[in-house]
Amino acid sequence: MTSMIDRFLGNRTMEKQSNVHCGEVFQLWTQLVMRYDVHELTDIFQNYAHDIEFKAILSLGLNIMDEEIAEWEKVMDNLGIALPPRPPKSINTPGNTEVLRDELMFRTIYMGIQNFMSEHLRNIRMMQNTKLREMSIRMERKEVDLFVKMSDYGRLKGWLFIPPAYNPDQG
Repeated sequence: MTSMIDRFLGNRTMEKQSNVHCGEVFQLWTQLVMRYDVHELTDIFQNYAHDIEFKAILSLGLNIMDEEIAEWEKVMDNLGIALPPRPPKSINTPGNTEVLRDELMFRTIYMGIQNFMSEHLRNIRMMQNTKLREMSIRMERKEVDLFVKMSDYGRLKGWLFIPPAYNPDQG
């Protein structure tokens, strides 16, 4: 009886939440936490980077992350899911920016992209809600495209470790 009255009066949060299962809610929350953490780390890297091209790539990455964060937050707000704490708006950089090398920061971001691809695939497999699954598929496609571009960039800069060729006859 109460839910009938709530629906009649316009309380749709419970109705919206009934369209997702607890695993989807956990994945939504996890995706947003990951993006918050990666955004904060990228913001720190932006302050330490020396290579002009790499700084520009980090800026583009922050813009992409801002868009994705806004999208995840909107979905979670619509479903009435509590948002995790946001990272700080700005990061203070110590005077010595020689502590981190561009190559190390690049490889850290590169590994993060690989982790995001795995997480998107996990989302796609878990999501029963069509809109959430389509959102994860769209983000996975963007992540794969970004991975390909970053792979090419890392090879050009010599920042990716290329494993030696395997030749069993040289052993």
